[in-house]
Amino acid sequence: GAEVVLNFSNNAVTQKHNWVLVQDGAKDTVSTAGLLAAATGWIPTDDERVLAYVGLLSPGGNGEVSFTAPAAGTYQFVCTFPGHNATMFGTFEVSTQ
Repeated sequence: GAEVVLNFSNNAVTQKHNWVLVQDGAKDTVSTAGLLAAATGWIPTDDERVLAYVGLLSPGGNGEVSFTAPAAGTYQFVCTFPGHNATMFGTFEVSTQ
């Protein structure tokens, strides 16, 4: 339930990227749904599996998102730009202290 502020920097030289936090195991299905969401930066913003996101950034761009941490557990983050989800993803862990 803590407030999270995530700063995302696109350090790429030529590629656009986004950052999307999703339910565990949903990175590929959300990325596939994003193929129909070009207008929202390849992010299916109305998808309940999407928990938070930083929109599509041009090379060198920076973005920020604030959100309430979900329940303790493991989640995934992914770049949903077409073709990027296969290699651009990671784990986001929420724990209680």
